Amino acid sequence: MSEKPASPVTAKAAPRKRSGRRPKGDQDVSREAMINCAIGIAQGESLAEVSMVRIGKELGVAAGMVHYHLGNRDELISAVINAAFKERLQQLPPITGHWRQDIEAFAHSSLAILERWPGLATYILTENKFRLFQRVQPGEIDYGLAYFDHIGRILEQAALPQPFAAMAYHLLLLFISVIAAEKENHQAPQAHGDFISGYLARSAGDYPGAAFLGTHFVQVNSGNTFEAGLGLLLDGFETWRRPTA
Repeated sequence: MSEKPASPVTAKAAPRKRSGRRPKGDQDVSREAMINCAIGIAQGESLAEVSMVRIGKELGVAAGMVHYHLGNRDELISAVINAAFKERLQQLPPITGHWRQDIEAFAHSSLAILERWPGLATYILTENKFRLFQRVQPGEIDYGLAYFDHIGRILEQAALPQPFAAMAYHLLLLFISVIAAEKENHQAPQAHGDFISGYLARSAGDYPGAAFLGTHFVQVNSGNTFEAGLGLLLDGFETWRRPTA
């Protein structure tokens, strides 16, 4: 029986106080418009290009107006990541109850979303803030928490003991993020096959181990790495499962 993602719970935090006074003599632009502008930059260019100054320039307002509505860059980045995580959650297929199928579908869907948000995978791998949960306003949904809940339900249905389920989540998300970053930055061996093959050919006699690996190493790409790695993870998770009646 399929199970749709649970309805996310809205935040109950106290409202964020706006910093300072509203700048005078400047066109007012809503917080929502600023966030939408930031989302457009993140999707069209990269999350790394999002800044308070850039938003001000794009919307024709002073950076002070952006700070007035959003507070600081952390608020802005969290709002953009929450939008990405919302899409990530909405694109997840319903839970079927077949744990291996559900994890595989979860992994493929999550990778596809990271590919649509340039810079997000690299951010997740290199920054600590907002990798998991988001800083949301009262009445807004933390889609990071909702996503965390969704995979938790899958791993619970997989009959994984809690310590193993927690480790499985971390391994899975780390693997997905690394593959997404590799694809975005064109780091797979196949992308540099000519260079690698030429370099190894010059010293094949002196380094037989490198020669042994080289021919097939340059055929490795992000796609076949993802499928092989996901299969190994799923096989490993199988050994962690509790016996079922």
